[in-house]
Amino acid sequence: MAYLLTAIMTGGVAAILSLFAGDTFGQVMLNYVIYGHLGMATLIVASITARRFDRNTDS
Repeated sequence: MAYLLTAIMTGGVAAILSLFAGDTFGQVMLNYVIYGHLGMATLIVASITARRFDRNTDS
């Protein structure tokens, strides 16, 4: 669920910013999709890194 919410929030911010910049509908949707996936990827990398760091400090 966190991954989905992250995608919606990061993609939504990118879409709103591109709307303010006056981009076309296609560019707004492209920003929504691209930055939404980048936000999910960042969250996944952060959770994997935190899990590995937590594992290393337990032993």
